[in-house]
Amino acid sequence: MTSTTEEKILETALKIFAEKGYVAATTKTISTEAGFSEMTLFRKFGNKESLFEAVLVKYQEKIVKDFGPIMADEDGKTPRDHLKFLINSLVDLMEENFEYVNIIIYERKRVSDSITQTFVAHLGEYLEEHFPREKINHKVLAFNILSFIYFVIFNKKFGSNSFDFEVTVEEFINYNARCLQK
Repeated sequence: MTSTTEEKILETALKIFAEKGYVAATTKTISTEAGFSEMTLFRKFGNKESLFEAVLVKYQEKIVKDFGPIMADEDGKTPRDHLKFLINSLVDLMEENFEYVNIIIYERKRVSDSITQTFVAHLGEYLEEHFPREKINHKVLAFNILSFIYFVIFNKKFGSNSFDFEVTVEEFINYNARCLQK
């Protein structure tokens, strides 16, 4: 089996797991939508659980790779501009990987907590390094930022138009920039 076959199955599995959840997603549906036989899926991944794990690993690696440039040093920018770059970059990253993020949130019983904890801890350490403040719990701030971003993206994709996405993100940036001022 070629890596193209594997990639197609993983991409389709990501979509199906995100749409239907682990329990409702079937290997038959995934293989059919990917354009392969169920036997091909089983030969490559063994079973649904192994396929699910492969999806988690592949897309976690992708996010970690894409997260690196966001965390690049932003010397020379004002703290507000630095925060704006960070949050807007995270918005783009989460929007591009929304299916994976949705799986992490809705399949919490099947997904290791370490995935979320590692990401929050890494962002918290970055915030602490670039925005050192004694009375701020940077891990909580990281969780707050990621939760906010998920909420606005979810509402942009599935919710009502009760608020303007860009204005809401900008207000969030301004609020947090004021909180992080020395």
